[in-house]
Amino acid sequence: MKISIVYFSLSGSTKMLSQYIAEYLRSEGFSVAVNPLKTSDTGTFLTNCINAFRKKKVKLEYVPDIKKAEVVFLGSPVWAFNITPAIRTFLESTDLTGKKIFLFITYGSGKGKERAMEHFCQLVKSKGGNIIGKMDIKGKQVHEDFKKLKEIVVQCLKESQLINSSGQ
Repeated sequence: MKISIVYFSLSGSTKMLSQYIAEYLRSEGFSVAVNPLKTSDTGTFLTNCINAFRKKKVKLEYVPDIKKAEVVFLGSPVWAFNITPAIRTFLESTDLTGKKIFLFITYGSGKGKERAMEHFCQLVKSKGGNIIGKMDIKGKQVHEDFKKLKEIVVQCLKESQLINSSGQ
């Protein structure tokens, strides 16, 4: 089974979580492509928050091809109660019809994480994606809390019949 992980990370927390997820999935025998989104349109913290709040689109250096992926993990930090402009731009330019989607967000203070996840879910559903799971984690705790988060991923994959109790 082919899995794509698409994420945007500025501080490195979402990148670290993406790498942990990829390592776990590969250990289960999945073929995993990790696709960090890159843009030169990031600026100061305040500018980034304003752009996220306004639901601005940005120019991506490339748009990952996820057509062959059966499952897509999408990750974003929370900026101003929302997902990042890079993830929004990717989603608005991508067809998710028939894709199983797992969402994950990282956050700093925790304020707005529920609203950001709600927007994330709405956008994915509007693009035809089938959300099979979601999780959030405080950015500074990715390393410490990954074991707990891995359990969420495992349970989600089992419920979606993508792995059985003994693995894939």
